[in-house]
Amino acid sequence: VGAVPASAFLNMNKVLSVGHAQTAACETFDHSKLNDLARLLYAARSSELHEMYKHRADKRALHFDSLEYKETLWAAEAVAAETLLEMAPGSESYNHTRDGKCAELVMWYIHHLSEGKRALLGKLEKFVLPLMPHGVAPAGVGGHEYALQISCTDCHVPVHVPGAPPIRPAPPRNGTGPQNPEHCEDVWYNRTKRCDWDYEPFCSPCEGVGGLVWGPGEHDWNPMPCKALMKPEEIPKDNLTSPLWPKAFTVQEYADLTFPGRTPCKINFKNSTYTLHYDTRPDGPLYHTVGHSGPSGPSPFPGKSWALANGNFYNSVQVFGKDVFCVCLSPKDPITGNAITGPLRWNFLDTARLIGRELIVPEYLKKPMVADHWVKGPHHFWIEVATNLMVREWQPFNGHQIYYDWNLTKPDPSAIDVPEHCYKGLLHYNISCIAAPPSPPPAVLII
Repeated sequence: VGAVPASAFLNMNKVLSVGHAQTAACETFDHSKLNDLARLLYAARSSELHEMYKHRADKRALHFDSLEYKETLWAAEAVAAETLLEMAPGSESYNHTRDGKCAELVMWYIHHLSEGKRALLGKLEKFVLPLMPHGVAPAGVGGHEYALQISCTDCHVPVHVPGAPPIRPAPPRNGTGPQNPEHCEDVWYNRTKRCDWDYEPFCSPCEGVGGLVWGPGEHDWNPMPCKALMKPEEIPKDNLTSPLWPKAFTVQEYADLTFPGRTPCKINFKNSTYTLHYDTRPDGPLYHTVGHSGPSGPSPFPGKSWALANGNFYNSVQVFGKDVFCVCLSPKDPITGNAITGPLRWNFLDTARLIGRELIVPEYLKKPMVADHWVKGPHHFWIEVATNLMVREWQPFNGHQIYYDWNLTKPDPSAIDVPEHCYKGLLHYNISCIAAPPSPPPAVLII
């Protein structure tokens, strides 16, 4: 019907406009009206047609088992539209989510309703079918039902590799389903231990909470105690937490990390304790950790690390509390082209999805607290309602962190700046850093 989506959609709209039902342009609908229409079409659908599509593994089969999945998704979309500026009505994200809804409802109307039901709906004065949108969402833009994927530079500052072509966005997904393998031969998971943001159905409260892990098997972990309190739509809007970090702070941290932590099918968690210093500066964020026990990154010993906005990552090794050596490397993003993975930006969770509100007992702290549970990719975050501060992170094949004793004052430069022995003298080694130490001119940055 058309060589490209826009042409195909135009031809489809010509057919829809002369059918049984009244039609209107997709952009004349808001999310709420489209959700109401979805409830109507779902109730009128033919179960026989769905079973036929499902038996044939036909893409026209519905990708969910009940409308409850959609209701949960719509509630989360509504919260996001009211609380996040980038998803507010009229935003690019909101509009592309709307366009996706229009296309889906047209598919339901054509392929899941009998001819008799379509004729009956066409006689209803208030029934108006949306037309197909003008095109598909560009790469990287879309609502929750567009194929979700995440790269390191979705959260970390992307730094351009000097001399390389411009940064390339992550390549589009081929097919549907979770970005990362949902099941592994050597590592056991269930939905309590792991629930990525692209799982279907979407995570419910107390799913994906994880816990203390000491091995890959079914019995090699203890889940964090959790009691579901509220679904996203039940949380009062004036009492909803924000998952964003403060722009400057110091916080204490218990950590169980597996390095490098890029595949769900290979884990080896090690215990550490840290102090995290964080500052947002004119040239970008500076992320500095001081290890007190356990390994620090790739080093098996406690040490210090500095992640700079220019892409340089310094890691020192300590013996008896003294720095004895310092290395520098620039980790490249494994998905985004021509980009170095810089430090986390303070608002890296601006596109996180809300799972719900829970009563939890974070490991090590051993005290109950009420927290909102957010997720981005495979990463889960808990924000205490009483303080609006992060208390816990969980990524099932990367790390588990508990935060406490937050100090929201700006760190003193003497406590956070990179020391000279990391880039001068005989006690340092440059493995892969490409920027001048300790920071290049701001013009080098791409944030």
